[in-house]
Amino acid sequence: MAVNFINGCATPSPFCNEASSSLHKLKQTRTQRYLPSSKAMHFLLLGATGRTGQHVVSELLSQGHTAVALVRTSGSLIARPGLTVVIGSPLSKSDLKSALYAAPSLTPSAAIITLNTVRKSDSPFAPQVSPPRFLADSCANVCEVLGHAAIYRIVVMSTAGVGDSWAELPWLSKAFMAWTNIKYALEDHGLVDKEIRLTKMDWTLVRASRLRFDDPMQTPTDMKTDVQTLGSKGDGMRMTDSVSVASVARFLVKVAVDGLFIKSAVVVRD
Repeated sequence: MAVNFINGCATPSPFCNEASSSLHKLKQTRTQRYLPSSKAMHFLLLGATGRTGQHVVSELLSQGHTAVALVRTSGSLIARPGLTVVIGSPLSKSDLKSALYAAPSLTPSAAIITLNTVRKSDSPFAPQVSPPRFLADSCANVCEVLGHAAIYRIVVMSTAGVGDSWAELPWLSKAFMAWTNIKYALEDHGLVDKEIRLTKMDWTLVRASRLRFDDPMQTPTDMKTDVQTLGSKGDGMRMTDSVSVASVARFLVKVAVDGLFIKSAVVVRD
């Protein structure tokens, strides 16, 4: 089913419950407009209803790009000019294929994934709701469907502590992850990190430090800060590191549009 309108976490963890975002939908304002561009690109989005994903949508549209978002719940994301919404699951290859060609005459040149695992609440001790390997299987499906369509660019939001960045993670963050249910999300992100390297994709893994959610007292100008990149290992990570969802979203879009950090992982912080 496609609707076509084309043309803070208080804990020291990067794993706030990103996907429990139905209660945190980004407000759409009447002043937001789709701006056509002569250099516009078209993107496939997974995780567009999440708190980072919503910023990715807004950033893409503000730059004149278009996108098709695959979402699991009807009404969780509103289609608007430049954005096509398809209902389905990233665990279904047929749903992904439907999304890929949902916008007439437009084929995505890249995919941006901001999926995360879901817990029953934002509490790091809350039980896991997502099935095992949700992230890994979703990413594998996307890579397969994109590959069959000869589309090889994919940008995935990951987290600091995955892969070779674990060694540089502050010890308190390591202990926190080991003693909470956040460890399940870390394991799933780790599977994505390992398996995507075996594909033919031109992948980028953006390893976000502790996510910081929107401050209602901030103005849009205050939120427009560039992230710092710390390489794959996250050299120099600190316990106090964090990154706003708006900053991560802008970086994800920049990486996807400009073709940066291909076949690389990169840790980011504000």
